[in-house]
Amino acid sequence: MINKLSKDGYVMGIDFGTSNLKGALYDLNGNEVAFESVEYNLFTPSQGIVENDVNNYWKILKGIFKKLIEKIDGNAERILAIGTASQGETIVPIDKNGNPLRNAIVWIDSRSAAEAEEIRQNFNNFEMYKITGQPDADTSWPASRIRWIKKHEPDIFKKTYKFLLLEDYIVYKLTGGFFGEAGVYNSSYYYDVVNFKFIDEMLDFLEITPSKLPQVNKPGTCVGNISKKCSQETGLSTNTKVVMGEMDQICGAVGAGNVENGIATETTGSAFAMVVTTGAPMINSEYKLPFQIHAIPGSYALMPFSMTGGMVLKWFKDTFCQYEELIAKEKNINVYGILDELASDAPAGCEGLIMLPHLCGAFFPEYNTNAKGVYFGISINHSKGYFIRSILESLAYMMKQNLNYINKMGIDIKRLISIGGGAKSKLWCQIKADVCNINLEVPNYTETALLGAALIAACGTGIFKDIKTAGKNLIKLRETFTPNKNNVDKYNINFKKYVDLYKNTEKLF
Repeated sequence: MINKLSKDGYVMGIDFGTSNLKGALYDLNGNEVAFESVEYNLFTPSQGIVENDVNNYWKILKGIFKKLIEKIDGNAERILAIGTASQGETIVPIDKNGNPLRNAIVWIDSRSAAEAEEIRQNFNNFEMYKITGQPDADTSWPASRIRWIKKHEPDIFKKTYKFLLLEDYIVYKLTGGFFGEAGVYNSSYYYDVVNFKFIDEMLDFLEITPSKLPQVNKPGTCVGNISKKCSQETGLSTNTKVVMGEMDQICGAVGAGNVENGIATETTGSAFAMVVTTGAPMINSEYKLPFQIHAIPGSYALMPFSMTGGMVLKWFKDTFCQYEELIAKEKNINVYGILDELASDAPAGCEGLIMLPHLCGAFFPEYNTNAKGVYFGISINHSKGYFIRSILESLAYMMKQNLNYINKMGIDIKRLISIGGGAKSKLWCQIKADVCNINLEVPNYTETALLGAALIAACGTGIFKDIKTAGKNLIKLRETFTPNKNNVDKYNINFKKYVDLYKNTEKLF
């Protein structure tokens, strides 16, 4: 399975998350050799505006590279390949020298509502759905952001040499070349994911040409080596190859072994997403579930998601849990473990306390960028643990809602696997199993987006024959959570209230 010339080397995965950046090194048996993660805050000066200094991404990554190399005694030449896992639609306009012209507009930013509506009025939604995988024009899609920049920042628009997505920009810093990857462009709204080409009509509408965009490749394409400039900045070897990975959710699916039809993964990272591998694209005019290019050649996946997942818990931590953060720092433990303990003291169903977790709008199935977060049913006996647990339960209700729609489409889920940061919480995994009344598997290694990116890189450089073979040999199951029948009925009642709560508050947003 392994190229013998490479057996003593490492592969690296890097993951550009919404609230943290991660990097890891793996040996060719899939064992983690080194891991680094840095959490960061986004710039949110007003409602709907979410940005980040592009240089900050690169600064953090350089620190991660340095620490990873130190953990292998400085032997950077043993790193054979680097694969990327990226958040989706964050856009970075650059000048001809590769310098950012403004802060990155982060994918959860919703400033371009008017521009999304203009696109909606000028294009047939269903026809666009069939070639982009996206059922509607949205404020997240780079197409609406480019339109917004053209209208509101005309000087930036004129000066822009390339409109890059975040993955493209990092790959540019690594290689010096302008490359994109079709999985991330799946939600650009100007890329045809069935025929793998830009949509000329949309580019004309946006008043740009393909020259304003990078060369978009299929997942797993090796686009070159680490450049001399990058090597000098980071300590990485110019012999190390760079491979375009995939959107972080698909990388996570690959790293969890979700590579065959009927397998589903759920990821509760900053965002919440499900990946249901289907093979061919599944286009449904009634439910309009988004579909996504898979890293497996010729395959696609359904991908219902929410802009806010674990980010809701992070928001609660940052806003209300300063004491717990202080205790965690003093004891040198993870603050989320303390929050878990508090949540475990509250009963299943939180005695009627329910949360809507739509802090940045709602996507499938509500498709409402104006949706907001809601706490409902607060009583005098509800302590902090109840509020924390209601967040955990709200994401489980969201997952149950997704599964209901997937089942209505006639898809039989054979296996459900939990990955991402949320999978580290046994309490959260049990809540999801109880709410959805389904066995929930957790792999031995939960940073599956990093592992998936590394596996894609290894296959893209010929170290492994293919992703399916590599995954079967390297991915192990850690635990299976079975539903607690005593809680299933309680959650069925609360789930109905969760759905009704949104319906009855929708008109107020």
